[in-house]
Amino acid sequence: MSMEKNLPQHDCRQFVKQVFLVLDGELSKEEEDLFIRDIKRCQHCLEHYNIEKEFKAYLQKSVERKQCSEKLKTDIISQIRSMSAGTGQ
Repeated sequence: MSMEKNLPQHDCRQFVKQVFLVLDGELSKEEEDLFIRDIKRCQHCLEHYNIEKEFKAYLQKSVERKQCSEKLKTDIISQIRSMSAGTGQ
């Protein structure tokens, strides 16, 4: 019995709901593997997935990463602590 016979019927609407979860690494390895095997059965979904994957990679390379100063980090942490103290947390 092939693995494809064990897969549920492909649903393009479900693909749309899961594509960003896969690309963002929010699914387990097993869920991701199942997703990839499933979309390989639908050329349209596979093409869409590859476009989204390439676009995300492009954005990650294109975005300039800047770090904030230590003073800003300290100020933000201090404000968060002050707000937390004010709410009793």
